[in-house]
Parts: sequence; C-alpha cells; structure tokens
Amino acid sequence: MLQKTRYLRLFLPFMLLCILFFRLLTVPPSAEQQLASCFGRQLVVQGAVEPLSVRRLDGFSSAILRCEKVYSDTELAYSGRLRVSVNGELPQVGCVVLKGTLERLDSLRNPGGFDAASYNRVQELGGRLRKAQLLKIEPQVLWWQRFALWNKKLSERIEAATGAEYGALLSGMVLGGNGRLDEETRELFTDNGLAHLLSVSGTHIVLLTGLLLALLQWVPLPWRKVIVIILLAAYALLCGLRPPVLRALAMSSVLLLGGSGAERGRLLCLVASLLLCLQPLWLADIGFQLSFGAAAGLLWLLPACKRLLPQALPAPIGEAAAVSLAAQLAVLPLEVYYFHQFSLIALVSNIVLVPVLEIAAQMALVGALLPACGDYLLQLAAWLTAQVLTQARFFAELPYSTVVIGKIPAYCFVIYYAALFVWADFPWLQFWSNRERRCILLLHALLLAGTLAYQQYCTLPLACYFLDVGQGDCAVIVTPSQRVAIIDTGGLKNISTATRVITPFLRYLGKREADILLLSHYDFDHVGAAADLLRQLRVKKLLLPNEALTEESQRVQQEILAQAGRTQVHVVQSGERYTLDDNAKLVLVDVPQQAVPGNEASTLAALHSAQGSVLFTGDMGEERERGLQLQQYTVLKAGHHGSYYSSSMEFLEQVQPKLTVISCGRGNRYGHPHQETLERLQAIGSNVVRTDELGCIKVVFDAEGIKCYSYVYHKNVF
Repeated sequence: MLQKTRYLRLFLPFMLLCILFFRLLTVPPSAEQQLASCFGRQLVVQGAVEPLSVRRLDGFSSAILRCEKVYSDTELAYSGRLRVSVNGELPQVGCVVLKGTLERLDSLRNPGGFDAASYNRVQELGGRLRKAQLLKIEPQVLWWQRFALWNKKLSERIEAATGAEYGALLSGMVLGGNGRLDEETRELFTDNGLAHLLSVSGTHIVLLTGLLLALLQWVPLPWRKVIVIILLAAYALLCGLRPPVLRALAMSSVLLLGGSGAERGRLLCLVASLLLCLQPLWLADIGFQLSFGAAAGLLWLLPACKRLLPQALPAPIGEAAAVSLAAQLAVLPLEVYYFHQFSLIALVSNIVLVPVLEIAAQMALVGALLPACGDYLLQLAAWLTAQVLTQARFFAELPYSTVVIGKIPAYCFVIYYAALFVWADFPWLQFWSNRERRCILLLHALLLAGTLAYQQYCTLPLACYFLDVGQGDCAVIVTPSQRVAIIDTGGLKNISTATRVITPFLRYLGKREADILLLSHYDFDHVGAAADLLRQLRVKKLLLPNEALTEESQRVQQEILAQAGRTQVHVVQSGERYTLDDNAKLVLVDVPQQAVPGNEASTLAALHSAQGSVLFTGDMGEERERGLQLQQYTVLKAGHHGSYYSSSMEFLEQVQPKLTVISCGRGNRYGHPHQETLERLQAIGSNVVRTDELGCIKVVFDAEGIKCYSYVYHKNVF
C-alpha cells in the first residue's frame, strides 16, 4: 500500500507537468492577434460590462467589456475583453451591444518603462472601441456581476467613512483593485518595499485565514479547514477572481493544508502548475513571479534567516524579521530586474508597518460588513492608515532608503541565486564544508561587486534618447561622465509619463538625479509630467521658458514651481551655455526676446559635441523659422511633431540634418507627421525616424560618427 501511494505521488506531478508543458506549447494567439485583421474597421460587439471598471468623465463613460459575440462582416471567434468608451452612460451591470471602430491599445515602448503590451496580453485585452455607439442594453445581471456590485457597494462604504485617500488604499487592500489610488501613494509604498500590500495580498489572506480559524475553534479541525477554504473562495469571488486574489488564495490553501516544509513545497509547486495550466500567460506576469518567489523564500530560506538573525531578539520581532528577510532575499533579483532598484528600508518597513496596516485592513473589512458599529471601525482603520502613511513618508525620505542599480547582466542573477543556495545550506549541498561554502560565497560576492562597480563607473559614449511619450516630446541626454539633461517631459491625460516612462528609464540607466531639466514651452504635451518628475527625481537646475503666460500656462507653472523644492530655477535667455561635459554643451540658440504665448515661444536649444550636434525645436513653426540664421546640425528634432506648419524648406536648407527624429503618438488625431513634411525631409536627403513606429530612439555620438538605434528593433543596445 505504501509503495502504491509513493507511485501515485510520483505519477500525479508527472502528469501535471506533461499537461503544463502541453499548455505552454499550445498557447493560443493573444487577444490582440485574434483581432489583428479588424483594426480600423467597424465592429458590433455584444458583451457584459465589468462593473468595477466603469468610469464616467466629461460626458463619456468607459469600461472593460467581456465579449460574447463580435461581428465584422461575419461573426468572429473572439472571447477576450475590450476597452470601450461611449458618449453617454454605460450601465453598471448587464450586457450591452456596441458599435464602433476598433483601435489598438496604446503601448509606450521604452527601456525600463511599463510594459503595456505584456500587461494587455495577460489581461486578454484585444483593443479599444473609442466613442462607440450604444445600440442596446440587456439589463439581466450575470452571477459574477452580482459579486462585483457587492464589491462596489462595500468599496463605496469604506471610502465614504474613511475619506478618498485612505478609502482607496483600504478598499484596494481588502477588496482588490487599486485603480483609484493616487501615484504618490503608489510611489511611497514602492519605495518602502510595501507594494505587495496595494492589492489583496498573500499576507492579508493569511491573516484572514488565521482570524477565521480562531472564530471556528468549536468546529473539528478537518471540517474547520474545509469551511475556511469555502469562505476564502467566496471572498475571492467578492474580490473579482483577479489573478492576485487567486494567487493569494492558492498560497493560503498551501499553508492551510500543508504539513511539513517539504509537503508545503510540493503543494506550492502543484498550485503554481495548476494556475499556469489555467492561464499560461501568467508565467510572464510580474505579480505571479513575485508572489510565488516570496512564498518559495518563506518555505526554503526561513530556517537560514532565523540562524542569521541575533538570538537575543525578542521572539515576535525575530520571527517577523526572519519572515520578511526570507521573502525579500528570494525576490530581490526580480525587483532589480523589473524596477532597477531595491529598498534598503524594506526590512524595517515590513516589520513595523505591515502589522499595523493589516490590522487596519481587517477592521475595514469587518466594518464594511457590519451595519451597526461598522463606521466606528472604519474610522479607526482610517486613523491607523494615516499613522502608517506618515511613518512611511519618514522612511522614504531617509538617505539611501532606496538604491538604484540600473540594468545588470543576466548572469548576475545566476550568481546571486547560486550564492543563495549555498548560503541556505540545503541538504543536497552538505558535501561542502563550512570553509568551502564561505570561500564560494566570497567569490560570488566579489563577482557581483565587480560587475556593479563596472556598471557604475564605465565610460560610455555621448548618447541622446528620444523617449516614446505618445503625442508629446521628451529627450534625455547622457554624457560620458554620466551627467543627465532632460528636455521636455511629455504629458498624457490618462497616465503620468514621469511615473510610467521617464523615472523608470533613468532608473534603468542607474540614475537617480538629473543635472538640467529644460522646458521648451508650457504646452501640456511638453510639460505635463514636469511636476511629477520634480517630485520623484532630484533635479539640480530647472530652465523655464520665456513665455507670455496665459491663465492655463500660469497654473501649470505654479504646479511645477510647487514641486521644485531646492532646485535652482531660471528663466532662459538667448545665448546661454551649460557645460554638461568636456565634450558636450547645451546651448540656447534662440529664445524670443519679447515673451509670446503658444508654440512660437518654444526655446530653440542645441547639443554640441565634437562628434555631432542635435537641434531641439519644441513646437516651433514656420513663422518663427523664417527669421532664424542657423548653422548645420547633424540631428534635428522636428518641430511640432512633424506638422505641416513646421520644418519649412527654407529652415531645412539651413540646418541640413543627416538624421531627423519625429516624436509623435501612434494613430494621433492630428495626422502627425504630415506627408508634405516627410516629403520635404526626403528632398534634402535626411533620414527620418519616428517614435510612433520605432519606440524610443537612441542616437550615439562616438569616434566613428553617429549611430541610431530603435527600441523596437535593437533592444540589446539599450
């Protein structure tokens, strides 16, 4: 009988691995690929509205639609999801029939930035119906929509009792979904190593499991576990069965059902394989990797972490510190790989702040469910949350609370995990003596330190990066001595390009400050992210445009200055020079002597070096171009995103650029760049590259001249 059980234990994992391998080999086309032939065409879509996704703004309603039927000329075999926007109101629940033109989802392609394409693929989002026509509403409420409605009502009660700031955080922790959370709070939690708490986390589920087990003490243990798992499954339905919730539920079930560490390890691998059989694309999801990485660290590294910490520590503090350390050591390479930084304060933050915040979350959940005294619990939860946020800000402001690493080679991760295995003293490594293990660890540490030192201090050629910020402008200059100048910041209404593009890109390069931030003029697509960038990044000198201020531009200027802090602020004048390096100078070629509003107030700036030069034109048009006397430049950043009213032939014949960069958004409604502008550039023999087609563009100036690379086709050189 024992032998049969042993064979069964081996057979089941083997079959599961075979199924998983088959699923990974037969991954169906992504949602976007399924609709590839339909972009730009009219579609009629029938589907169910996801209640938690409905947003209303300026007379428009937007939501995510779970598609049931999709028609073009004929019915299409598509069962994914679509983003939709309607001129009017979408119902919170029920099914709708919409008609609209299918568009691709926006995806900004930059090194280190948010990978929207991968996110959309995991979320099964195939595209967008913008300004669609609402043809029909079918009011029947589906079973999963009822859970979403309960979720929405509970979230609204939490936010009504605790306020918008604390309510968004607490409802995200206990009910899932953090779409209403402001960027500043997200950054604060990330800097403290607490980002895992911004949604329904494994920690929260584990504490909830413990609470339920304590309340059901009168039930026999086997039945108690079954009841708890059923209640947790109902809770997962309430939270919308999102991937983070499923992962948290799965890991809690492992801890609940598993016995010894070995059994829990096998169960964890089994659960991960089952989830990947359900959706293979989760393997590429950052949250999936971090969740199971942290769980693996708790199962296999916790004993070694307990031995590492001083035995004199009080038992609760020592246990909490060991748990936090084990999880962080396991996921540290993943954090560096995806975010290019790690938090030095995370160990302290997780010990001090997590218990308080989890108590607040439990209070918020109970308070939302109780009709009588719930408001008092919610207010107490809000007060505890306020204390946590205050302390988190203090931790984040400490010097070197976070360390920016930048991009590091893949072999560093292999070295790190190999050293971790040796340090953890797994049984299958017992053939090494303690002295041999210490020598191996020292060798690995020296290799990692040497690689990081080389990354920080190696000399690279002068480079200018034109970031993909949609319909906007942003350029980053990096000199051989590692000085950084930023020209414009871009600006999008739905997202912060500082948070999604510029700051992650600089972290990718290993930078945590900029020497110069030059704003060409006050149009939103050039300065919209400036305030956010100044809040996130230390900037030594801020150069403001000499522009006649309208009411709107004055408001923008005040927002920027409010975040400037200790930054040196200066309004630009023609002829000013700023030395970035021995071989690189930023020159303000032309600034209007009399302040004028709008595009024609754009500061004309140039980067000069021995190997080449770049002319930055902002949104300058032909009216201003006519009065200029300019030298030739190697690279031109085309004015006003390549519009018809910029880059006139007279101007181009003066500049004679070998390479022209056009920064514009994919499928923008302005039709940029204009075909006649492209023809003018072709007529003078200039090579044209565009961010809407190529993503981030890197121009390198070295001894051999200039070289141009695009992020779409040359990721390996970024």
